[in-house]
Amino acid sequence: MDALKAVERFSDNPEADDKVLRLVMGEVDLPNIEFEEMEPGLRNNVLIHVLFNNKKEDPTGSDAALIKYLPGAFVPLHLHRGYEMVLVLQGEYIENGEVHSPGSLIIRAPGTTHSMRSNSGCVILAMRDIPVKQLT
Repeated sequence: MDALKAVERFSDNPEADDKVLRLVMGEVDLPNIEFEEMEPGLRNNVLIHVLFNNKKEDPTGSDAALIKYLPGAFVPLHLHRGYEMVLVLQGEYIENGEVHSPGSLIIRAPGTTHSMRSNSGCVILAMRDIPVKQLT
């Protein structure tokens, strides 16, 4: 992993640049939004509703989506080559063992790695400026 970070030219401790803010929010209503399976076989029990996806025009482009984790969902370890911003809208979202509730705004710096899951299910708003690299 450290060799990969050195090749990609990330800082020695990218997690130090991560930020987590706790916002006070009311209930979020997601009316009539259709979700589809996200990367079947890689992401288990994860659904997506794409808001925009610039990766079609540029493989290094940005994207944003509403992502629904069904109960027991899991996403394996991956590396962020660019920034990622996640806002938890509903339920409990767990990254690297840390539980985030609705109103949690998580900003991950380039070079960070994480896996995610939800025991009870959740919905997040996620935006990445560069696609991730799967590690497992």
